[in-house]
Amino acid sequence: MSSKPLKLQDKLAAAHHTRWEAVETAKAQELAAMTDERALEIIRSLGAVEGWRERPDWSGLVEQQAIFHRGRTR
Repeated sequence: MSSKPLKLQDKLAAAHHTRWEAVETAKAQELAAMTDERALEIIRSLGAVEGWRERPDWSGLVEQQAIFHRGRTR
């Protein structure tokens, strides 16, 4: 293996890392600036809060266990 492809790969990895750090910084700033009202608005916009449970008497943990159990048997 020559050193040229490795150097290119290192440069690409460094550029990716730099871009990813910029994204993480922007996300952190956005979260820090978010108001409680905006957070509640986003949560409510998700929509799948009501009516999706197989059995309304189950808790979320029980549902997760049932999903994981079904996944293992396949």
